[in-house]
Amino acid sequence: MLDIPEEQEKSRNNPSRAYVRDAKAMAATPADVIEYPTSYVFIVDMPGINHGDIKVQVENENVLVVSGERKREKEKDEKEGVKYVRMERRVGKFMRKFALPENANMDKISAVCQDGVLRVTVEKLPPPEPKKPKTIELQKRKMDLRIMGFDSPLLNTLQHMMDLSDETEKIPNAPSKVYMRDAKAMAATPADIKEYPKSYVFIVDMPGLKSGDIKVQVEDDNMLLISGERKREEEKEGAKYVRMERRVGKFMRKFALPENANADAISAICQDGVLTVTVEKLPPPEPKKPKTIEVKIA
Repeated sequence: MLDIPEEQEKSRNNPSRAYVRDAKAMAATPADVIEYPTSYVFIVDMPGINHGDIKVQVENENVLVVSGERKREKEKDEKEGVKYVRMERRVGKFMRKFALPENANMDKISAVCQDGVLRVTVEKLPPPEPKKPKTIELQKRKMDLRIMGFDSPLLNTLQHMMDLSDETEKIPNAPSKVYMRDAKAMAATPADIKEYPKSYVFIVDMPGLKSGDIKVQVEDDNMLLISGERKREEEKEGAKYVRMERRVGKFMRKFALPENANADAISAICQDGVLTVTVEKLPPPEPKKPKTIEVKIA
């Protein structure tokens, strides 16, 4: 169940724009693949895309194609006088392609999208009936049987361990596990920041998290803290992960609010795996009246 790029043979030496665009989209769309006794399940993060804008298709009889597109709201932003302060969330095409196994039933595919996570279920065909054993008549002639041994190549996998071991806590001035965990969570949580004439808007991708699993807090009067955690779903007995790409663990971002941010007027909405936090601005201070200085006669 590997990804299948379009026009692979043709594009090796002279990749087209469409090929490069699709390759980027596939590389930036994380997915998990789980095999159950009776089905295959493909789980894809697609935050901010409505279910009506997602396409699930089968091409060439055995290639599952999942695609969608998220666009920047340029016209709406220009109309409302929006200025982007930060742009991290990916826009453009989301896409993944999977070569389905021979026992996948192409006529029984279902898809459900919830909280910015698409789940596609492909049922398996019933197993073929076992073939009856075939009896081979033994010949009286002696046969010289030689068993050829082939040494399989050794595959050395380099595994990057980002978490600190227990020994690092004993090293003076070494960062703690909590610090490293929070730093990783902040680096892996993309966010956009918009400035409107009367408010600041923070938009954070949190696919797979429900509103009750997300915390929005204000610390030290001016520090906006957004956090949540996604855990690996407990799968039914007999499930086997074929591919694991979607990030699990802690989501977190911290933002220092500007001086004119009203920390008492903050609202948050989570939809399709995208959290939108609106912080209203304080009204501008009234201009000071000019002070008249009496001019004395010397």
